[in-house]
Amino acid sequence: MSNFEFCLQEIADDIRNPNDSTNANDFFAVKDYVLSIMRDQDSYFRKICQNDILFGSMAHDVRLYNDDELDVLMELRFPAYSRIEQVEDEQHPGMVFLDFSDACLDNMVFKRLANNKWMYMNRYSLKRWLHNIFVNALDNYGNVVYGDYDEYTLDYKWRGITYTITAESPSRIFHIDFVPAVKIVRPKSGTWHAIPKYTSGNTHNFTFMISNAQAELQHVERCGQALRDALRLLQALRNAKQLWQLRCYHFVTLAIWMARRDGYSKMFHLSVSELFLMLLSDLCDAFLEGHLPYVWNSQMNLLGNFTDNEMSQYTSELCDAYNVLDSYSYKSTVSFARCLRFFE
Repeated sequence: MSNFEFCLQEIADDIRNPNDSTNANDFFAVKDYVLSIMRDQDSYFRKICQNDILFGSMAHDVRLYNDDELDVLMELRFPAYSRIEQVEDEQHPGMVFLDFSDACLDNMVFKRLANNKWMYMNRYSLKRWLHNIFVNALDNYGNVVYGDYDEYTLDYKWRGITYTITAESPSRIFHIDFVPAVKIVRPKSGTWHAIPKYTSGNTHNFTFMISNAQAELQHVERCGQALRDALRLLQALRNAKQLWQLRCYHFVTLAIWMARRDGYSKMFHLSVSELFLMLLSDLCDAFLEGHLPYVWNSQMNLLGNFTDNEMSQYTSELCDAYNVLDSYSYKSTVSFARCLRFFE
């Protein structure tokens, strides 16, 4: 084992979130409580939302020690969901319109959620309906949850596609981001989800982004523990450089593309330092090219929402870090402190 590899492994161990039951139980207590009172509040929500799916850093087991967030997909399984037609948005790759013409079996869809000449689901109507359920459920059933050791008071905020619950006790604060996901069936590829994500254009109220979070979890799982440590190191580097526009999803996307390119078996047997430098190199290339392709549609650019100034700043910071850290991999000895300064 090289000295550089030893340092990165030590850092990865130090920044790992324990993910023990005491740490996670209160997350799940709050998550389950919120979904339960939402089902009590609204009978139609209870009918179509019987499943939730974890995604993000906790689901991938790549949380940092100070990461107290949980990401949850609320799966919305509409009646006749398998007959929802996905109409490709030709101007926005990776985005679809959800055509309920052959899947409209009740008044909730017909009169409220897809009440337009195309019978497309209206993204804003869906999100507003869910927002009202969150607000009314917390008002009517209470915003206090008892965890293993603490009593949590819940606060709520709606922003974009995310409904955020903040749980606060005398000793801890954590956040749960709930994201709606319409269950769909993609031609020849089985069950997927459609996320009510905004994009510009005259029909922007009807766009949804195709997603398969469970397949992404499987991709990362196949690559082994060293990849998870490399993903933690990328997150720590992001935090140290304050590159807040970069999310865990950007790093997971890089990992999946790399696994498709180089093979899962190869990645499983690479070291932490090798994986980390490969991922960081690919990230630098993405910023230099101005394009990080979405896993499920390579024409969609995950860097498309970065400003020109952000692109310039991030490119400089990331490439400078890569050049120095890569040089460390060729040295016979490198101090732990010199490595650590990139991650704290």
